Amino acid sequence: MTIITPKRFWFIFPFAAMLALLSWTVYSLNKEVSWQVVDEVSDQLSLSLRTELRNEREDALRFALILSENDTLRNALKEDDDETGFALLKRMIQTVQQNTSELVRAQIITADSRLFARSWDADNLFSGMPLDTYRRDLEEIILHKKPRASIEVGRRLGIKATVPMYEEGELIGFVEVLKFFDASTDFFHKFGIDLYALLDDSYYNTAVLMQNNPSVAWYLVGNRRYNNVNLKVLQRLDMKQLRKERVMLRENKYIFFEPMHNGDGETIGAFVFVMPKQSIDHFARTGEDLSFLLAFSRNNLYDIVKKEQYDNKVYHSGYDKALLSLKDTVPEEDRELFMEEARDVLSSYTKEELIALMLHYKLARKIEGEIR
Repeated sequence: MTIITPKRFWFIFPFAAMLALLSWTVYSLNKEVSWQVVDEVSDQLSLSLRTELRNEREDALRFALILSENDTLRNALKEDDDETGFALLKRMIQTVQQNTSELVRAQIITADSRLFARSWDADNLFSGMPLDTYRRDLEEIILHKKPRASIEVGRRLGIKATVPMYEEGELIGFVEVLKFFDASTDFFHKFGIDLYALLDDSYYNTAVLMQNNPSVAWYLVGNRRYNNVNLKVLQRLDMKQLRKERVMLRENKYIFFEPMHNGDGETIGAFVFVMPKQSIDHFARTGEDLSFLLAFSRNNLYDIVKKEQYDNKVYHSGYDKALLSLKDTVPEEDRELFMEEARDVLSSYTKEELIALMLHYKLARKIEGEIR
């Protein structure tokens, strides 16, 4: 039996103290590193959100521009034939709804700010209703003579793209397309991240179609689709603290806060992400980041192809377009594999088609109008 003498005890004490100090240091470093990873994830989520929202605004603007060039719709508006305009608009939107999973709404407004036709009405009883009291933004569009696409509060929160229509220099009306964050919500959900679009309840009287929506503190939930389990987590959360700290860990979930701004730069609500703690732990262990949010697997590419709404003749197929559109976002470790796939795809194109692709890429990066 070994007897620890006072002399031996004093030899062990500094060793134990050193071991304890080392353990505390390692723990502190791990904790610091984990929060560093959380901050990096927060930055990636913010970047990905801005990218997705811009994509939604551009999609809405493209659709509005297409509607604004429809001759039958324009003639109906010029001749004040609201029945023909309503029937055509409703038929076009129904076609979109049948081929996509997104809720898209559109309306036509006259040059003097009266409602002409609305796609979501059962009939056109509201035609002629004055909108000038509620639509000060139309004055700005008339002033600058440019389309506008931004997050706005109407009867509900969403992305609104407004395109003025002119005939021989004279304003004949406006086309508007509205979207409701479906694409962005679905995008993040694929990666196990729940996105909530929250509207400040100071807009309660304006957003009449959201008055029965679930609430989180002083916010109304604007998503059509959301995870009800994580909604309960948010409802138990101190939203003032989250707004101040921007990132919180609660109930084994990380919650991230991003302010929401309208087209005039005013804060009207917030975007909130909920992400499982184990996902962050995975990034901390492996050293990976969230670059996967900006790149897709082959299966994701096929999802894009299925959702493609408009046939672009520049590409041989929707798959080619989806693949080549990712060229600026592929992580370094996947670039060689991507380049092999891209070379295979491009080998089937003629010289003239490759030139057209390059021109199309440059044009696609600039869309006429104001994206906010």
